[in-house]
Amino acid sequence: MKGSIKKDNKTGNYYFVVDLGKDATGKRIQKKKRGYKSKQDAELGLVKFLSEHDFGLDKKLDSDMIFSKYMEGWFIERENLIERTTLNNQLAFYRCYISPNLGRYKISQLSPIILQNFANDLFTSKKLAAGTIHKIFDVLKVSISKAVKIQLIKENPCKFVDLPKIRRKEMQVWNLQQVNKFLTEVNSIRNSDQFFTAYLLAITTGMRQGEILGLRWKDIDFEKKLIFVKQILTHDGKELKIGTKTMSGTRTISISVNVCAHLMKAKEKVLSDKKILGNKYLDNDLVVCTKKGSVIQPSNLLKTFKKDTKNIGLPSIRFHDLRHTHATMLIEQDINPKIIQERLGHSRIGITLDIYSHVLPSMQQQVADKLDEMVII
Repeated sequence: MKGSIKKDNKTGNYYFVVDLGKDATGKRIQKKKRGYKSKQDAELGLVKFLSEHDFGLDKKLDSDMIFSKYMEGWFIERENLIERTTLNNQLAFYRCYISPNLGRYKISQLSPIILQNFANDLFTSKKLAAGTIHKIFDVLKVSISKAVKIQLIKENPCKFVDLPKIRRKEMQVWNLQQVNKFLTEVNSIRNSDQFFTAYLLAITTGMRQGEILGLRWKDIDFEKKLIFVKQILTHDGKELKIGTKTMSGTRTISISVNVCAHLMKAKEKVLSDKKILGNKYLDNDLVVCTKKGSVIQPSNLLKTFKKDTKNIGLPSIRFHDLRHTHATMLIEQDINPKIIQERLGHSRIGITLDIYSHVLPSMQQQVADKLDEMVII
């Protein structure tokens, strides 16, 4: 049973077609299902159909199962366990790299040497970055772990594979002078519009992009000057989701008087837009939104930030690096790392210290100078 993904040129949507063979008269039998918004969604629909009609959830699983067939069923299970964007990313890694190279093997044949050769080929022949190879093997590790759990195989061969070391890139951040230059000049350019609000929140709170674009007015306590991070906009910009990236991501962040004052003015602007548009205003209660109330697409925020940075003449950094800039500024001001961890929403203080260890060497001299003040020789 074979299937293919096609695009409907009239609607722009995707659909899949499955060849079911021929009937008694020799006429080809096909199954079609339409209405998928993206190619990835159509692929997941096809995987689900093939699994239910060919792989069969009621059929006995054994170690002779072809790995590609096993993965079709595994992806169906993943639909209810992880976010759609994460599922699409995993499916892309599987479709582009795992299936063409490993899909033909039986599960029992996936030995450490086969997987090691696969990893080596990704690095030497495909020229993939070490980080990408680790993500591909993350999919393999989790999927094969399930095979071990349901006793298809006894041990996960992935744990014997050596992957290329990920070399952390030097973090790009702005210093305090650059931050103030950016905020001053971009404010005059944008007159405190929604993009300026996004920049300000990133620099002064360390919130993630999705947390900023998903922030609601009801999640701000102006009297106590607090922001409650409870909702995010997914990376693809398609869904506002209650909850955050991690459990520790759901947090409370204190904001300054100046930030609070800016947000109050921004709220007045949003209420004005809402009054002008009336029923045409899409009220999602969002702090950072378009004039019509709809979400700002992450790609638009990133493009605008890159353009503004270039126009002002500052070193090019990613929007996410404003979060790193926030943390670095706090560390340099001797703020307790535990407080920084809580503001950033890291699950462990060790994560915070590891990510921002680059700042610590520059603080060594400060420690030495303080010791001179404390210890008399």
